[in-house]
Parts: sequence; C-alpha cells; structure tokens
Amino acid sequence: MKITSRKNFNIIGTLFVLIFAVRTVMGISTNSLSLVELFIWGSLTYLCFAAGYLYPQFKEKDERTQLIKQKGMQYSMSLVLVFFIAGLLGNQFDIFNFDLIELLQIIVALTIITIFSSWIILSKKY
Repeated sequence: MKITSRKNFNIIGTLFVLIFAVRTVMGISTNSLSLVELFIWGSLTYLCFAAGYLYPQFKEKDERTQLIKQKGMQYSMSLVLVFFIAGLLGNQFDIFNFDLIELLQIIVALTIITIFSSWIILSKKY
C-alpha cells in the first residue's frame, strides 16, 4: 500500500492518537501503565504526522530532498550512538534500571523521533 497524500498520513496519525489514548486509559484503569509502551505509540504518532508534514516536500525526488535525507540520517546516526552509550552506561552504573528489551524499545522510539525531527528542521533550513 502506498500512501499518496498528506490527508492519509493525518488519518493514520489520528488513529495512532486514538490507540495512544485508549492504551493510556486502559493502563491507568488496570493500574498497569507502561510508559515505555506509551512512548513507542507516541513516537509512531509523531512519525505519521511528521511524514504528513514532509510528504509534499519529499514527493519530488530531487537533489534537495536527497540532501535533507542524507544530512538528517547523519545527524540521527550520531545521536543514536549517543543514546546507545547513555543507555548502556546508565544501566551499567544503575542510574536507571531498564530491562534490555525496554532499553531497545526506548532507543527505537528515540530514533524515530530523531530522524523525523532532523528532517523537519533541515527541510526548513534548505
């Protein structure tokens, strides 16, 4: 399936907002709220709305788009390495206490947010 308009991204983003809200209410009502899981759902929501914002600029495959994607990935890769190092050191020295799977879920969510945020910032710059 190919998403071909900003409207479709916004519809999917709205569905993710609803899922996020339902998961939050259910977690609070059953007293089993997982902040890591909510962070994943929130990052997917952000991904949809950010992709909807970027779609008109990225639908043309020109040099500007390639430059934005390339620079954004370079910046994001640097930050993801910092996230990994901070997460591993934080767990090692008991600054915070996450299971490995939770740490990976947090890093995946931060990666999604970082990539799309860098693309938005760079699309305004270039």
